[in-house]
Amino acid sequence: MAKCSICNNRKGKRTCVLTGGVVCSQCCGQTRKKDACEGCRHFRDVKDLRRYDRVPRFEVEQMDTFSDLPTYSNTIEGTLCRWDYDHDQILNDGMAMRVIEMLLDKYHFGDPEISTPSVLLKEGFDMVVASIKEDLQGVPNDTIVKILGVIYFVAKRRTTGNREYFDIIHEYVGWRAGPGMRVRGYREE
Repeated sequence: MAKCSICNNRKGKRTCVLTGGVVCSQCCGQTRKKDACEGCRHFRDVKDLRRYDRVPRFEVEQMDTFSDLPTYSNTIEGTLCRWDYDHDQILNDGMAMRVIEMLLDKYHFGDPEISTPSVLLKEGFDMVVASIKEDLQGVPNDTIVKILGVIYFVAKRRTTGNREYFDIIHEYVGWRAGPGMRVRGYREE
C-alpha cells in the first residue's frame, strides 16, 4: 500500500480529491475543506458532528443557588411558549429542540448566520434571539450558553417526541408577554 501523500508516514487508504493521491484517515480528518471535499464519501460537515448534549450547562444546584439563572431560563422558555401560543399550540417538541440547537449554533458554536428552510423554525429562533437581546442585555455569552445547555438537557429528557416539553414549560414558565412578564397556562378557547 502507498504511503499517505500528506504525512508520508502512515499507509494511505483513502483516495483524496484534495491531493489527488491516497491519504491516511488522520490526515484526511485534519485537512478537510468543505468547498474541496464536499463530494467525498469521507466528508462530514462539522454541523453534522455537533454534540448539543455536550454543551456546557449549569448544574441543578447552581440553578437553585443563583437567583438570576432561572430568570434567564424563563426568558428563553417563555419565548418558546409564546411562539407555540401564537401558533395555537400546534408545535411539537422536535421543533423546540431544533430552535434550541439553532440558538446553540449561534451562541456556543459561533455560527455568524443561521439558516433553515423552515420559516416556522426561523420565526421561533428570531423571537428567542430578540428576547435575549431585550431581557438579557449584559449577561455574558458563556452564561447564555450554559442556560441554553440546561434547557436543551431538560427538553431532551422530558420529550418522547410529542408535546411533553411544551406542556411542562406552558404550565411552569408561561409565555413571555414582555420583558420580565409571563402568562401561565394555555389559551382559553
